[in-house]
Parts: sequence; C-alpha cells; structure tokens
Amino acid sequence: MSVQQIMNSRRSVRHYDPDYKISADKLAAIIETASKSPNGNNVQATRYLIIDDPELRAALLPVAYHQQQVVEASALIVMLGDYRAFEEDNIKHIHEQGYQAGYYDETLIDVLAHAAIQYYANKSAEELKLELTRDVSLASMSLVMLAKEAGLDTITMSGYDSGKLKEVLNISDRYLDVMLIAIGKGIKDGHPTVRHPVERIMHRNAIM
Repeated sequence: MSVQQIMNSRRSVRHYDPDYKISADKLAAIIETASKSPNGNNVQATRYLIIDDPELRAALLPVAYHQQQVVEASALIVMLGDYRAFEEDNIKHIHEQGYQAGYYDETLIDVLAHAAIQYYANKSAEELKLELTRDVSLASMSLVMLAKEAGLDTITMSGYDSGKLKEVLNISDRYLDVMLIAIGKGIKDGHPTVRHPVERIMHRNAIM
C-alpha cells in the first residue's frame, strides 16, 4: 500500500474488537519505525507509554470522557514528550553515537552538539513545549500510518483530562502529554470526512 493509499483510506476508528491482541513484537516494530520520524536536532524526545493493563484502562475511561476505545482497543498509547531530551548530557550522547556510527567526523561532532545545546538553552518554557508538541505530533502521524500499513486501526485523541491522566498514571512534570492513540482491530469503519479543496488551503507567497 502506497503512502497516498494509506492517507486516502485511513479513518479514525472508534469501535474495536476487545478480544483482538497485538503482539508485543508487532507493536514494538511499529514504534521503532515511528521513532525515525523527523525531530528537532535529533534529540529524540518522543516517548510511547503503552497502557494495556485492564485495570489502568478502566481507570482512564472516565479521564477520557468515557470514550469506549480506551478500554476496547488492543492498546492505548500515551504520546509523551520528554523535557530532559533538551539537556546537555542527552544531546552529547546522541552526537557521540552518531560519531561512533561514522555519520560525521570528529571535527563536526562538537560543532553540532554545541549548536543544539545553545539552541535549546535560549528557549522559554513555552517554546520548549512547542518543540515537544511538534516532534511528538510528527511521530504520532507516522505511527498511525504505520499501523494502517500493518492492517491495524487507530484514532488519535485529545479529548481527555490531562491532569487526571497524569495522576492516574503517575506521570511527572518531566513529560508533556500530547495525545492518546488507541490502536487495534476495528469492528466498525470510521466514517469518511469532508476536506477543503486544495485551492482553499494552498497559498503562495502571502496569505490573507
């Protein structure tokens, strides 16, 4: 299936087979590939918190305003951004790995690492939040497309109480929750949606 076919056929599915299980290896493979999504300075800030414990899922049902896919889908993934990804130790470690892999020479490693460290050092809290939101959203899009390619259905969810989610799952302020993704085998197709014609959304050089 081509990327275009995936985009044209994917739907947000809300009804899942509660008995269908996704193997741990299959889910890990999808996440591993999604982790190759574009991200700022390759700091790799996206974290994938898989919730498959039935009791936790039940506790999250009211947190997500009783959307049944929370408990019926094979897994619920909390898409998180890790603020510690912006720290100097992480950035240096990633660039050292790149050097060891032969992706760039010794003269470039310090230049790249220093530039990334300085870039984030000058960011406000709101700007760092935007960086995480951007990177996690790119990874989330990749994940839902990869899931569709693998014969699975998904829905991205922003309808939940963020504070209660963090309380139930004991998520610290180190992490920014960006969205939830329910993934599994749909039993009812998502409905088609109407999209604006390209002439309405595409602009050149200026926008009114």
